[in-house]
Amino acid sequence: MKAVFLMNMGGARDEKELKEFIYNMFKDKRIITSPIRHILAPIISNLRYKNVWKNYELIGGSPIYKHTENLINKVQKKLDIPVFSVMRYTSPKADEVIQENNITEALLFPLYPQFSTTTTLSSFDDVKGIKTKKIERFYKDKKYNEAVIEKIIEGLNGWNSEEVNLIFSAHGLPQKIVDAGDSYEKEINEHVEILSNMLKEKNINFKSLNLAYQSKVGPMKWLEPSLDTKLTEFKNQKVLIYPISFIIDNSETDLELAIEYAHQAKDLNIDYKVCKVLNDSDKFVDFLVEKIKSTI
Repeated sequence: MKAVFLMNMGGARDEKELKEFIYNMFKDKRIITSPIRHILAPIISNLRYKNVWKNYELIGGSPIYKHTENLINKVQKKLDIPVFSVMRYTSPKADEVIQENNITEALLFPLYPQFSTTTTLSSFDDVKGIKTKKIERFYKDKKYNEAVIEKIIEGLNGWNSEEVNLIFSAHGLPQKIVDAGDSYEKEINEHVEILSNMLKEKNINFKSLNLAYQSKVGPMKWLEPSLDTKLTEFKNQKVLIYPISFIIDNSETDLELAIEYAHQAKDLNIDYKVCKVLNDSDKFVDFLVEKIKSTI
């Protein structure tokens, strides 16, 4: 059977699944290149999952599954080919979906606008034994970016854009991965420029347009500027965050951005909002359907 795989990282709905997620992430050769990952993965997952789950409880577990299910239901109504959710670190994983549905050929469509070895390529690694076509990136697509602009405008929610500092927040990446040839940082920068130009063309003018990186873990050097550093530039001002590297809301948008960074913003007397990302928005559904039809 031929199918479409909408691919993402996964998330945790309970403590057990969070432990699995952390274990599989740190075991991934695209994340930890050293063979020591096989020793680190069980140690880190056992040490971290209980404390991390306390934070997840603030949002009732990852919302990624609910949003993805809604998205697939909408996309499926407009396509004859079956569409499946495939997650990298938690179920439903690629091998499960392939075996349970007798799939022999699939269009791999990772829900990451920009390419990275740690996300897109890692998702591709996980699909074995079938014929595939691949969509590697789509951050330059006008139809996709129109959907993003719509969400930014919705995020203003009554604010005058000229009084607002817009920060495009991207998931961080260790500098050594970029130095090894990963194109992610370059593509993020290009995407910010594309969106900035589109906003200007629509006469939506912000006080400032900025890029920052979130989700740093550990002592090594990561892409800069970090979001916590960037926020200190906007004391007593308005800040709107758009999560530029995310398509489906998850713990990094609903927890990290909307709750944890919001505490820092409050300490800085920042009037702070986080845009919802695309999820199952109609414009994004139309983009997906058009892209799938033109590729399969």
